[in-house]
Amino acid sequence: MVFAHLAAFFIDKFLGNYIEDFDSHQLKINLWDGNITLENVHLKTNALNDFNVPLEIITGYLEKLKIHIPWKYLYTHPTKIEIDGFFLLVAPKTDVVYDPEKAEQIEYESKMAEVKKVEQFRYEREQYENSKQTPHHKDTFFERLQFHILRNVEISIKNIHIAFDDKTTKLYPYQFGITLNYIKLNSTNNEWENLEVKEDSNTIYKYAEINSLTAYWNSNIKSRLDLSNEEIIDDLKSDKHLKYEKMNHILQPLNARAKLKIAKTAYEQNFQEAVLVAQIDFEDINLNINRNQYADLLDLLEFEDYLNMKTKYIKYHKILNDTQYKNASLRRWKFAYTVILNEQVRPHLASFKWENVKENLNRHKEYHELYFQQLINHSSKPDKRTQELEKQIDAFNLLYIRRTAQIEYTKKKIEEKDTSWWEKLNNWWYSNSNENNPEFTLNDSASLEERNKLYEAIGYKDKESTEPLIYPEEYIDMDISLRLNLIEINVWSSVHVDDLHFKVIARASVPNTELTFQRRPAKDDILLIVDLDSLEMVGINSDTNENGELNLSRPVLLQPFNQPQLKQHKFLHLEFESNPLNQNCDYKIHGSTQSLQINYHATTINKLIDCFLPDRHHDLEGIKAAAYSIFQDMNERTKFLLSESLKKIKDLDINIELQSIYVIVPEYGYYTDSSSMICLDLGHLIFKGGQTNIESQPQKDVFYDAKSTIDDGNDADYIPIKIQLENIQLLYLNKEENWNELRLKQDSPSHLIKPITLTLDFFKSIHIDDTKIPINHLKGQNILHVDVYDKDRIRDDKIGSIQINLEELYDTGHIDTWYDLPSKSGKSSNGEIHLILDYESLKL
Repeated sequence: MVFAHLAAFFIDKFLGNYIEDFDSHQLKINLWDGNITLENVHLKTNALNDFNVPLEIITGYLEKLKIHIPWKYLYTHPTKIEIDGFFLLVAPKTDVVYDPEKAEQIEYESKMAEVKKVEQFRYEREQYENSKQTPHHKDTFFERLQFHILRNVEISIKNIHIAFDDKTTKLYPYQFGITLNYIKLNSTNNEWENLEVKEDSNTIYKYAEINSLTAYWNSNIKSRLDLSNEEIIDDLKSDKHLKYEKMNHILQPLNARAKLKIAKTAYEQNFQEAVLVAQIDFEDINLNINRNQYADLLDLLEFEDYLNMKTKYIKYHKILNDTQYKNASLRRWKFAYTVILNEQVRPHLASFKWENVKENLNRHKEYHELYFQQLINHSSKPDKRTQELEKQIDAFNLLYIRRTAQIEYTKKKIEEKDTSWWEKLNNWWYSNSNENNPEFTLNDSASLEERNKLYEAIGYKDKESTEPLIYPEEYIDMDISLRLNLIEINVWSSVHVDDLHFKVIARASVPNTELTFQRRPAKDDILLIVDLDSLEMVGINSDTNENGELNLSRPVLLQPFNQPQLKQHKFLHLEFESNPLNQNCDYKIHGSTQSLQINYHATTINKLIDCFLPDRHHDLEGIKAAAYSIFQDMNERTKFLLSESLKKIKDLDINIELQSIYVIVPEYGYYTDSSSMICLDLGHLIFKGGQTNIESQPQKDVFYDAKSTIDDGNDADYIPIKIQLENIQLLYLNKEENWNELRLKQDSPSHLIKPITLTLDFFKSIHIDDTKIPINHLKGQNILHVDVYDKDRIRDDKIGSIQINLEELYDTGHIDTWYDLPSKSGKSSNGEIHLILDYESLKL
């Protein structure tokens, strides 16, 4: 039984590496019996050393682990895993031990990871560019294996507490932890009642549940690092973390349930049911953050940045002789000098020496030959000499040499030989991303009988033994729905300087969020629907009652602005579908939102800025560089996918309507119905695209004939897109004036900027390779009308009352520049600015 030996090997390897006093011989005896039980075992303190993470295990304790593997019915009966009681305390590494060999290996692995990341992106890009829509979806081996594991596993995890304690900031230590009551994944009947599965069936029902998943962050608290191991375990076992204040729980107890319906493969049940139907329900998700937690997080990031910097340059510190430089200042100066000399000066000078240039060329030629032979031999791992050369050659030249070798290898068109399934599995296990295809085949290492048995169990068809499966276009193989009852985010801080306790200064809530995802495997098409019921944010009221407590009524900063004439019931509705069945287009994108009212509240805004404004400067250059690198990767992938998708698009169905956003800036920074205010209406955005939407639009004054603007080519050669932003306006209102009524008027004394309409017609050619017609064709028009009436409506003191709340930010250093508004000096100021911009046709 090859797969039984494989499972035994992985279990033995995993447990043996991380469990203290592990009896491998006894494990193998119990393993072949089908039952493994570990009780009251401790984790090795060096278990994280191989992962290259800046953490160390202080203590780890596992109360009970049970694994039941039905070897006799491995492919039909469930494998059961039960964990009851897992407690772990980790702490950041406070020192770096320099190991030249390990440092060299880490640098080498980091460089090769960068090389393989670029190669993987290039491979994905080539695959995307060369791919054509196929009439069928190919099930991969691992995809079918994942479904089979999900069908045949039952999990029970209880009483988990993983904690992180930090004492790098001695004046205010903090601790972070994740606790869990239980996670369960059980087999049930179609009524979602627990069921003991004893035979395979066409459809299996699974019920998953998460109970009391919590994350806490305590600031200025006594650390557990000073306790003994037994005391630490007792502390982690206790339930005192449940008694922490609400604000200390960055994630309050979270409960979730999932109902899974897993069928056999589509062809086995004749495309009658989806392979996976999942309904996931989350209860309230309550998130909290306070000023102390934010400060602790910045300290943690700064310390990790310092640790990474120390790891990089510690080798130069070790080569200095302590007896030679007894003066600390001189020693630090010599250290800085050595770092700059070896990291910047010497490498730059060495690159111009002929002997180094010649040596580099020889290394490049040798590596080219070795890597080319590696491709020919289908070797998954480089030999020792290849690794030595890879350590000496920089990442850019590695990419260039490997690419030229790959091009040569492709030209030779050598017939690739299949490696054994064991080699490919080992390559996948050790994350060898140089293999383009993660799917592995089984050869003589496993018997034909066992291979066929595995294929039959997981519903996988060997590509050499069967014809490609043709899916019906309307068939849905994955149907996942997600519902979130409430998402609430609270920001805590002190309201007054002498406050002993924090209060909620801002609260954002999103009730009833729903997400639906469906996949049609005929052409790998998807449907994604997102619905949000509402969005609201409240602030803090500075008024107090007789007891000195804040009023319960809170000012509203964000809220939907309902308009009865609209049929929009959800605050946000978004729908995306590729190749919709009932339409002849590539993508369907529909979206709509309700109007949103944003009220400026000076006290809340100032308190939020104070909350997230650091007390001191934090050096986070390394963290910023890492974040920027991730952003660049995402940006490049997004730009490529977007550009490639635009090249292939023949028609679109875009219908997006975003109702107006109203920004209210009231007098003195506190909104009331009777206060003077400035109201900025950002306008109603209409975004339509595709032949159907443009042609069916009856409002000629809004959507005038787009096709008349195309002078070159047929109408069918272009995809028409229209973007219109209408009724952008700015109003100043005196007391008792209703901004909602006045905004509906086209002209009034309150209008500083009369309603503006911006229109842009965009035509995208579907023949991007045809140089005779323009690829893009644009035409737009906008009208700007600004009126300033008399001094009685806008006086200096009125403008000053609105300006003063922003000046508070300037006085505290939050705004770098301030511009004073011009004074009217009591003179009557009647003026009008009228600007019309009409963009003629622009062809690109």
